[in-house]
Amino acid sequence: MQGRREFIRQLLALSAVSGASLSMASCGKPIKPSPNSTGVVLDPLFYEHTQADHPENAQRLVAIDEELQRRGLWQALTPVKARLATLEELNWVHTQGYIDEIASISEYGGGYFNPYLGDTYLTAASYEAAKMAAGGAIQLNLAVYDRQVDNGFALLRPPGHHALESKAMGFCLFNSDVIAARALQHYRGVERVAIIDFDVHHGNGTQDLTENDPSIMAISIHQHPYWPMTGAAEHVGEGDAKGTNVNCPFGSGAGDMAYLKAFEEIIVPKLQAFKPQHIIAFAGYDAHWMDPLAEHRMSIDGFNQFVERLKSTAADLCGGRLSLSLGGGYELEPLAHSVAGSFEVLLGRELTTDPLGPSPRAENDYSEQLAKLKAIHQVG
Repeated sequence: MQGRREFIRQLLALSAVSGASLSMASCGKPIKPSPNSTGVVLDPLFYEHTQADHPENAQRLVAIDEELQRRGLWQALTPVKARLATLEELNWVHTQGYIDEIASISEYGGGYFNPYLGDTYLTAASYEAAKMAAGGAIQLNLAVYDRQVDNGFALLRPPGHHALESKAMGFCLFNSDVIAARALQHYRGVERVAIIDFDVHHGNGTQDLTENDPSIMAISIHQHPYWPMTGAAEHVGEGDAKGTNVNCPFGSGAGDMAYLKAFEEIIVPKLQAFKPQHIIAFAGYDAHWMDPLAEHRMSIDGFNQFVERLKSTAADLCGGRLSLSLGGGYELEPLAHSVAGSFEVLLGRELTTDPLGPSPRAENDYSEQLAKLKAIHQVG
C-alpha cells in the first residue's frame, strides 16, 4: 500500500511528469527523473467509467493495482499526469457529431451506445473518462518521446482499439492510441509511428483509421475468424499505405509459440523496413488461456517474452521509445499478473515466475499459417 500512496502523493504534489513540463508546442528534451524509468498513467476517472455486470469494469484496475502493490512496483514507477484531450485532438480521429453523441449520452446519465447490440456502455462519467484516457495517452507518449521516461504504460479505461471514426463498439469510445500517434506527429513532427496490437480481438478501429495513412503502421495479432470478424491477412492497407497494415490472424488454440514466432518472423522485419520513430502497443491480455472471451492459449510467461521482444525491438529501431496502453483481459487473476509482468519487463527487473503456468491444453500448430503470413506480408 505504501508504494501506491507515495505514487498518489507525487501526483498531488505535481512532482510527476506533467502537462506543464510537456508543453504541446515545446520540442525540448527534459532530463529523465531517474535512470531506467518507466512512466505510468492512472487517473481516478478511469474507475468511474464502470458497470458491475459488464466484463470491462473498474475491478480490472483494482486487481492490477493490488498486484502492483503486492510486488512492490508502484514505488519504482514514475507518475505521468493525465489530462483531458482537447476537442481539437479528438477531432483528429473522430467526427464532431460522434463526439457530441458520446457527450450527450453521458450527460443524460449513460446507457448503451447501440442498445440493440448492448456491448458498449456509457455512464455519466464516461465522456470525461474517455477524454482523460485519450489525453493520458498523449501525455505518456510525449513523455516517452521526449525521454522524460524510458518507456511507459497507460492504465487507461475505457479502451480504444475498436472505436471507429463515428462509432463506439467493443467496449471502446475514443481511439486513444491513434489520437496519441497524431499528437506525436502534430506536436513533435514525428514522421513514422507503429501501433502494435496484441489484444486477442482485432483492432478494427485502429485499422480503419490508419489504412490510408503511410505514416502509421498498424500491426495486429489476433484470433480470426472471431469478433469483430475483421483483420484478414490480405488487408494490407490502401494506396500509398499499402503494406503498412499488418494482420497476423490465427484460429483458436494459438499460444506462445505462434505469437512469438509471428513477432520474430513477420513483425520485426516489417518494422525494420518501416523504421518507426516511436512504437505504441495496445496491450490486451485476453489471449491468455484462462480468459473467458476468447480461445487463444497464451501464458503470462508468453506475454512477458512478447513485451521483452517489443522493448528490445524499440531499443534497436527508435531509441527505446515504447509505450503500452491497457487493452483487454477479463479474467482478473491472469490480467493482473500479466500487467505486473509487463511492468517488470519495462523496468528491467527480474521476472516473477508465472503463477498460473501454461495452458493445460497444448497450443495448436500454426507453422503453415505462419508461412502463409510471411508470403502475404512479403518477409523472409
